[in-house]
Amino acid sequence: MLLTGGSPALFRDAGLRVDDYAEVRVERARTVDLVWRGDGLESSVTSRDEGCCARVIGRSGSAFASSTAVDAGPVLRRAARDAVELGCAAGRLAAHRRYRDDRPGEAGELAETVGLAEKVELLGAYHAAALAAHPGVTGALVYYRESVADVELLTSEGTGVSYRRRDLTLQITVYADGGAARTAGSVSAGSGGDFSVVRGLAPDVEAAVATAVDLRAAPVVAPGEYDVVCDGPLAGIWAHETIGHLAEADHHLGDAPLQRSLAPGRRLGPSMLTITDHPGRPGARGFVPVDDEGTAGSAVELLRDGVVTRPRLHDRSTAAAFREEPTGNARALNFRHPPLPRLRTIAIAPGAASEEEMIGGVAHGLLARGVLGGQTDRAGFTFLPAECREIRDGEVRGRVRGVVLSGDVLGAFAAIDAIGREQWRGDTSASCGKQGQNALPVSSWAPMLRLRGIRVTSG
Repeated sequence: MLLTGGSPALFRDAGLRVDDYAEVRVERARTVDLVWRGDGLESSVTSRDEGCCARVIGRSGSAFASSTAVDAGPVLRRAARDAVELGCAAGRLAAHRRYRDDRPGEAGELAETVGLAEKVELLGAYHAAALAAHPGVTGALVYYRESVADVELLTSEGTGVSYRRRDLTLQITVYADGGAARTAGSVSAGSGGDFSVVRGLAPDVEAAVATAVDLRAAPVVAPGEYDVVCDGPLAGIWAHETIGHLAEADHHLGDAPLQRSLAPGRRLGPSMLTITDHPGRPGARGFVPVDDEGTAGSAVELLRDGVVTRPRLHDRSTAAAFREEPTGNARALNFRHPPLPRLRTIAIAPGAASEEEMIGGVAHGLLARGVLGGQTDRAGFTFLPAECREIRDGEVRGRVRGVVLSGDVLGAFAAIDAIGREQWRGDTSASCGKQGQNALPVSSWAPMLRLRGIRVTSG
């Protein structure tokens, strides 16, 4: 146990008012960062971080305080004083379904059980192989991170939850001399602490080298509107950045146009489109059986058959504001931050089309695989696929480079006209950022999607 003294004494001695709500979260984390750049291993850093935070919400006001000390009493008293003195808006919380500790056992080969020397040997071999694979390769970057955090949450309502959070990411980028512009291929992997996902990636590194080298001779894409077939990883990020972020309930506060855009019963997309955010599965980056307010995770069906069903992902405060139920989406990056409504695992349900059928129905378009980056301002979206090939008359042709996909967030749902029958359920190194809390682990599960008339520019 990270907290001692028991919750009744802790909250009784904090000077709280009778109707104040208070919570304390204590964390101890260990992180390993390994970086290869240039000719070899650039850095190996093992760090430890610990601290606690407290949040007070009451009629007199609300406040959040954090400290790198794990003594929760002074931090809680500070938050209680600030709630009165700072004049912040008073808050209220919705009742929630408390989490019961019925987690399944650990999944996979836990990263902390693998020695550092073995990790350095394996990942260093990927870096060396990339550099030696082709004369056109000019550099390679390998970035590996693993973290394990023990968390304990206590509340004035009597909730007491302890859990362990794990995350693991690997990003390998191979560079080649493309003349006026450097070209790149990449490998992206992630898990909820399962080291086995970074084993056996030699073929993926070879494919990344081939992409970087081949792109040197590839033409820059001509700007215009294209029919785009997205693979599962790219389709999952698209769902995350569009309907996922739109559904985070704090964005809905005071935004009547957004509330109307996602009003229950409104049709956004075709009848084959169903999208859900849910707690995920053990071993995945987006596995969140309990959120950072102690709410048990539950599935939230955002769209069913193309129609908005439940449009908001809640923490307890936004649930109170909309008189709805908390959904288990209150997530904080670490003890330095208060929880916010955040995505967990967003999933597009499989459809009926095969990959061949989706590509065969495109006269002039692109086959886009993987993602180098993506963002949204909740009105429009922009994505950089990791690799794109031209489609002509239903046949996949050569690579093109510089592809940037963009469009209107709400309009893109209507552009979907085919959904693949196989749902990709892997993890990448892609994480989520919001209000300075970056990078939060998430998962995205998706089949292939075909979108008609997507705007393409070169970047």
